[in-house]
Amino acid sequence: MDQFDKLLRQRAAEEPVPIPSDYAGRVFQACAALSEAPQKIHHRHWGRWLAAALALFIALPNVSTSAAAAMTEIPGLGALVKVITFRSYSYDDGHSSMDILVPELSGSDAANAVNQEVRTYTDELLTQFYRDCERVGDGYQDLRVSSVVLANTDTWFTLRIDATQTEASSYAFSRFYHIDKATGQVVSLGDLFRDGAEYTAVLSDEVRRQMETQLSADRTLAYFPDDFDGIDPEQNFYFDAEGNLVLVFDEYGIAAGSMGMPEFTMEKNIYQSLLKEKYQKG
Repeated sequence: MDQFDKLLRQRAAEEPVPIPSDYAGRVFQACAALSEAPQKIHHRHWGRWLAAALALFIALPNVSTSAAAAMTEIPGLGALVKVITFRSYSYDDGHSSMDILVPELSGSDAANAVNQEVRTYTDELLTQFYRDCERVGDGYQDLRVSSVVLANTDTWFTLRIDATQTEASSYAFSRFYHIDKATGQVVSLGDLFRDGAEYTAVLSDEVRRQMETQLSADRTLAYFPDDFDGIDPEQNFYFDAEGNLVLVFDEYGIAAGSMGMPEFTMEKNIYQSLLKEKYQKG
């Protein structure tokens, strides 16, 4: 507890917006208001103090970003204090409309880095949207941006941002942001693999094989395997529940719009030997 107390006090002292002066009092008042049978009070007075301390520990990161950051520096506590808020933008002039709701993360330098990337990305979308408003005039256009947290374990975090632009037709695309909590780093696809590993060739061959297999089984599918030059070195991806790598393509990227956003699951045995050692154990 000494290490925790020292770090928390240091960060709290630097907090630009102080914690409300009556915050702790509110916590203890709430705990004191809990009804208990008189005969059990002497057995359970420790429980009250423990409940108060636990309530303060859980709530503190939500009222103090410095406290949250301090907690992430305590070994084993980082995964407990991930705080998520939201930034939203909306617009509707009767012709063009826009609705953006994206999360803002806190708790680590990597989370701040993701925030900056998401801000840059959404700012680009907003700038293009307002340019399109001038271009289409009284015509119709729409932009929708939403998000989902795909993973938030003790060691890994994945945020997915989905966007859909609609004018004469719609176009859907996504961006994925990953944090390796073990290293505290933001991770892209290339970071998973050993230097010099031919991961793009191996994964591209598997995507091409799956497209051709699916087309052979169902000729109504509209993949474009002949136009597929290979995956991008920083291809969108996520890990499924079994730990397999899933590659995600934007709409129209490798197939007709009717195919939506194609996803291809890469079995571990295809690429595992190419991974950096620390990821081979995952």
